[in-house]
Amino acid sequence: MMDRLLLLLAVCGVVYLALLVFVSSSSKQERYALRLGVKWKALGEKVQNERLQQLLQSAGLSISAGKITLFRYSAALIYVAVQAVSEFIRELPFSTTDLLIPMLILIISSPKRYLPFGWLLSWLHQKTLIQKDGELISFIRLYENNRLRKRGYVQFGSFCAGTASHFHYIRQDLYELSERAVDEGTERAIEWFCGNFPAGHVFINDIRSILLATEGMDDDTEAANYLREQGKIITKISSDQYLKKWSFIGDVSTIINVIPSIATFLMIVSLAMQYIMLIKGNFNGVGMFQ
Repeated sequence: MMDRLLLLLAVCGVVYLALLVFVSSSSKQERYALRLGVKWKALGEKVQNERLQQLLQSAGLSISAGKITLFRYSAALIYVAVQAVSEFIRELPFSTTDLLIPMLILIISSPKRYLPFGWLLSWLHQKTLIQKDGELISFIRLYENNRLRKRGYVQFGSFCAGTASHFHYIRQDLYELSERAVDEGTERAIEWFCGNFPAGHVFINDIRSILLATEGMDDDTEAANYLREQGKIITKISSDQYLKKWSFIGDVSTIINVIPSIATFLMIVSLAMQYIMLIKGNFNGVGMFQ
């Protein structure tokens, strides 16, 4: 065992010494670091997964899909390498069962929908959609209050730019909405903004109709009266969103509450199996009622 450990240390020392000689000068070090950076970037682009990148973005995670993929395979390879070195030092043969954990790492970190990491991304995606819808309702509420002000209101483009900083998920959309309202016109800007939401969105069509109808009216009094009439629709949207949010939280709470019960049940089954095996061992395979 010590012989193999010393051999491994000697190999590592020789490789490290060769690397120091190779990059002895500062110019060589800079070139070597630059080459490593280029190769690492190229490798990241090769393993870039567009579908995984879309899942990460929809889940609200600003992480590169290439980094996730590199981490998955690097973790599996590092485990295999460590296990191989460990068994080499202990003079044990490399077993195929050592590959089970790397395979488990790859399976758990897979973005497939019904696997753990994919389920986590799907859960984060649903959470992001709920929070984004909540911010959209808050925006339309602020818009309603702005248009109903008695001492005048802020123009649509300026209003979007002024309120964007109060939001997180729709901030960039509101900034671009403000710019498009000035450059392309309010109607086209609203159509673009609402087009960013999914086609089957629950209430985006109501938001589109309210914004287009209000901004299309020349008479401010008529627009204010129209918004007061549409207040019932906005209130209903807020109520439905509130119920949806708490329903989502309730589902998560139910899962968390069920976990201890499942763990207790499995523990009881395990103890029962151990008790049966203990009784069987004490009777040495002889039936109790023979």
